[in-house]
Amino acid sequence: MTSATENLLNLPPYGLTPEVKTVALLTAVREQIGHHAEHCPLYARWLRHQGFDPRDPINSLADVPFLPVGIFKRLYLSSVDESQVVRVLASSGTSSQVPSRIPLDQTTRNRQMKVLGAILSHRLGGQRRPFLILDAPPEKSLDADRELSARVAGMRGYLMAATEQEYALRRDGDRLLLDREKVLAAVQRWKAEGKPFCLLGYTYLLYEYVVRSMREQGIRIELPPSTFVIHFGGWKKLQQQAVTKSVLTDHTSEVFGLVPSSIIDIYGFTEQLGVIYPDDFQGVKRTPTYSEVLVRDPRTLDVVPDGTVGLLEFICPLPHSYPGIAVLLDDMGRIVTREPGSDGLQGTGFEIVGRAERAEARGCGDTLPRQIYEI
Repeated sequence: MTSATENLLNLPPYGLTPEVKTVALLTAVREQIGHHAEHCPLYARWLRHQGFDPRDPINSLADVPFLPVGIFKRLYLSSVDESQVVRVLASSGTSSQVPSRIPLDQTTRNRQMKVLGAILSHRLGGQRRPFLILDAPPEKSLDADRELSARVAGMRGYLMAATEQEYALRRDGDRLLLDREKVLAAVQRWKAEGKPFCLLGYTYLLYEYVVRSMREQGIRIELPPSTFVIHFGGWKKLQQQAVTKSVLTDHTSEVFGLVPSSIIDIYGFTEQLGVIYPDDFQGVKRTPTYSEVLVRDPRTLDVVPDGTVGLLEFICPLPHSYPGIAVLLDDMGRIVTREPGSDGLQGTGFEIVGRAERAEARGCGDTLPRQIYEI
């Protein structure tokens, strides 16, 4: 007998009405809460601290106890035996922040790949294609590295949709440089073969080492209309340079001759890796069948009305090896629509507007009340 979570993951990513989705999601979430409460003592203690009994019915997603994202930087939370952990993800950290460490077992990895594949297939049209990776080749084997950065792990997940891959950058000591000849050769070959392809990269690398470099050198490469440019993460450095999403999209369109809807900004985070939130063709991010977004007031932590800016919380039953079911982030955003898109796409539409005040200075999650960490 398949579990409620597996049943949910077998559904199409954007085809359920809100009412049907909520019932399926709540059933899977309750199932996963029971699993983590039984196998992660710290999480079980957290539930008791919140006055929540995993055996009780859950009437609303807003009633699911959430963990602040910063807890994964403070504690190593695992719901499986250490012998079952096949990877440990480490989020990016700065000198003032320690990274989150997320243990993955094979069940979680399989779910991540399944969900990521379903969402990517829907957005890219279901056709595998060559990928031009806007990065340099990795310096060591990923399979030999048990502890991966979220950037590397995330990149590898996307590449399951690739029939072949080329790297656009090369290393020159500690520097990264655009390998212009390799880029031109790959593009010309794929165009000649009539293969639609994708450009994929970290947002900062796309702009700093590809788009800006090409604009400064006066380079333009006319890409076929079937091309997608996919980028994710890394907005902090660009915002420090006053490079907004619209600037990046405009400049990328300029150097590659693509319409803005072909340049896809993808939102996601380490603590629920696998579920991604790409721009749809209208530039709106939508929650798929497998997750939901809530927006909470940063002072009271109450859910706010649609259209109001607050802290984003994401609920997803995908994690099996760690209790990342409901995670409250330091990212600020708002819900923009609950209506289907013009193409019939279902899912709550939301946008990201920035980071919570003092989030960077104090570390991810430290904007929340101290008692929220008493786990």
